[in-house]
Amino acid sequence: MQPGAAPGRQQQYQRYLRQIALPQIGPDGQDRLAATTIAVAGEAEGDLAVEIAARYLAAGGVGRLRLIGPPAAPGLSAALRASNPELMLETLPWPADAAAEAEADESRRASGRAWLAALAGVDLVVRAGFDDDPMLRAAVRLGVPAVLLRALADRAEVLALRRHGPCAHVDLAIPHRRADGIRDGAAAVVAGTLGAAEAMSIVVGRVPAGAQASARARHLTLPMDGQAPRAQDIPWQPECFRCGGGATEMVFA
Repeated sequence: MQPGAAPGRQQQYQRYLRQIALPQIGPDGQDRLAATTIAVAGEAEGDLAVEIAARYLAAGGVGRLRLIGPPAAPGLSAALRASNPELMLETLPWPADAAAEAEADESRRASGRAWLAALAGVDLVVRAGFDDDPMLRAAVRLGVPAVLLRALADRAEVLALRRHGPCAHVDLAIPHRRADGIRDGAAAVVAGTLGAAEAMSIVVGRVPAGAQASARARHLTLPMDGQAPRAQDIPWQPECFRCGGGATEMVFA
């Protein structure tokens, strides 16, 4: 607990005392979490990975969550606030619509502009699914870190993309391609937990053990059969050459 903190702040420090005791977080890291707005996006109703990620982020002391997608599971909002009474909660519908499936570039850009509006003002976005769509390009436009998570029958995966951009030149026109993934089961729970942990490590400025400090992206795979987890650093540079980046595209689906 910091000396001289206001009563409300003292209560928060007491609530997160064990987390603050971690050298990777400390009081400064906890303050960063409290001042952070994180969007948690999931297109499918009942996506367990989305719910788990939101629960862990709220319990970790994130100050504001923006839930993007279908209506949340009954009771989720109350559960999030129960673990974090100071939490500010927002809800938005999924930005993409039927126009995202169209072939016209303008329709694709319209979907990208919808993502720009949905992510305006957030400090980081956690998104369920590895689909190719304008979400990631909108995050690059805004300079917002992104954590993508996916559950498969045999493994959970997380792709953590640290701050990239802002780059005003990123083209939002991208064909929508679905990626494989499941929405429930043990792998979804693991994916949501890993995604929340990666998001909080980015917020507090912690580079995971063994990761390259210069790496812009990190891919984590946790097999569900007990095999050792795998981590790979990716020197991704999505900004265009005009912004000084390498303009290396990343495709998932």
